[in-house]
Amino acid sequence: MPIQPEEDRDVSTLNQNQKPNLVTTQNMSDVTAEEDETTTQKPMPLQEEEEEEEEEEEEEDRDVSTQNPNRVINQNQNQNQNQNMFDGREEEDETITPQNPNLEIPEDIITDILKRLPAKSLVRFRCVCKPWDSLLTDPTFIKSHLERNRSLFQSNLKTNTRLILARYCDTLLSTTDSEAKNVMQAEELDFPLVKNLPYYVKGHCDGLLCLVINDGEEGMLVIYNPSIQQYRKLPSPAGFRSTREAIGIGYDKTKQDYKVVRVPSNYCRMKVPGYKPKVEVLELKSNTWRQIPDEDTPPYFVEHIFQATEVNGGLYWLVEDHHTARCVILRFDLAEEKFRVIAPPPDECSRSIAWIGPLKDWLCVVHTRRLSDVHVWATKDDMTWTRIITTSKFPKIPGRDPFMDSFRYMPLCYTEKGAVLMSVRGERFLTFDHRNNVFEHVAILGAKHWLQETLYCESLVSPGVGVHQTEAARTSGSGVNLLPGDDQAEEDDGEAEGSSSVLRMMASLKRELANLLACTVGLRNAQG
Repeated sequence: MPIQPEEDRDVSTLNQNQKPNLVTTQNMSDVTAEEDETTTQKPMPLQEEEEEEEEEEEEEDRDVSTQNPNRVINQNQNQNQNQNMFDGREEEDETITPQNPNLEIPEDIITDILKRLPAKSLVRFRCVCKPWDSLLTDPTFIKSHLERNRSLFQSNLKTNTRLILARYCDTLLSTTDSEAKNVMQAEELDFPLVKNLPYYVKGHCDGLLCLVINDGEEGMLVIYNPSIQQYRKLPSPAGFRSTREAIGIGYDKTKQDYKVVRVPSNYCRMKVPGYKPKVEVLELKSNTWRQIPDEDTPPYFVEHIFQATEVNGGLYWLVEDHHTARCVILRFDLAEEKFRVIAPPPDECSRSIAWIGPLKDWLCVVHTRRLSDVHVWATKDDMTWTRIITTSKFPKIPGRDPFMDSFRYMPLCYTEKGAVLMSVRGERFLTFDHRNNVFEHVAILGAKHWLQETLYCESLVSPGVGVHQTEAARTSGSGVNLLPGDDQAEEDDGEAEGSSSVLRMMASLKRELANLLACTVGLRNAQG
């Protein structure tokens, strides 16, 4: 027998450490080839044994009811390891690196990966296994996921920022960015409460939309999270007048609870005889309304069609001062439950405030003069204003004077390239690049008309006690109970057979997750 070269010995030793049976097969093949080169090698019993092992692995992969997701990752790593060994046998120049087949991804890394995923995906992942269901419904995880989403909110439509279009007596639309330039796709949300009924979106906070629906009676006040497809009906305060009310929602950090605030309505002031303005607050944990002292009620009335702006621990509305006939900015502090008027941006040309709203963690104000120009100002402390947009070059629209819409422009969020997505209220969308003062039209596929535009941040935040799930949530998996364990499945084979489609779906989902986790860990190792 000839002496084996040094290089071949190293490869054989490495292959033996990784899979000794592979070396055995190679040695036996070499012996057979020396004895009779013309003889065709017959399949070895070892090959049949490997086929049986592969069948057992496939059978284990189908057992998804109690399997740890890390196990799927290990299987994929073993498959990659075996493939690398065969590749190394064919190409001698390729280096073979031994791997640990029992590698488990630490729980903290899994948690860090999951909190970077969209809320809608995480809702589906709850049915992967019981540990993941416990993790994804844990308040600590929901808070960390929300904090990350808050930091990215309104920075890019490709991340966690979603645009809601409210239509009169029609369903809500949710838009997402597409790969095509300046094109967004709209799709209906499965929220049957608003079908064929008038409604308004009154505000938004941390993924929770506050809506008032005119059901023909006293009206419904609803908190709805489109990401997890859950909604909750709130009790109506005394004398509630449906969609004509002025409502807002915000988060009180001191109490770690969300507050729904009812403020005096200008419509009710003009149309309801004997209307008495008052301010009432409902905390979601308590689910009861309470009135703040009359001396703290402001002498202003809010238009019911205006949405509340929630930013930096306060709710803001644009109201009219009837003494000066000018608009002022009214702030309600969610912790102190006090009102105060915010001084507007500096103005030397008697511009009027056409709109207020949030842009990331800034309060923004649109200053405009009709048929003239538009200025967008922003503040973080309610005192120091910074002008972020100035333009008098409006896009041309056939058959229409572009200056006529100057008071209808609303900045919504930033795009991936740093431009600002703006709305011409209820009609169309534009992007504005302040670096070169250029507008571009944005197409909304699947939306012909709408009444309101609302940006919301995807989150796992639940509306609280007494929530309802939409039909979409029940059919997509967010409302699916965890599958039974092995012992129960064996006792009821008929039920397991009836759930085969669900099992296949979950197996596919696990493989997808395993690949995602494995790729992420590999990327971290490469960067390290």
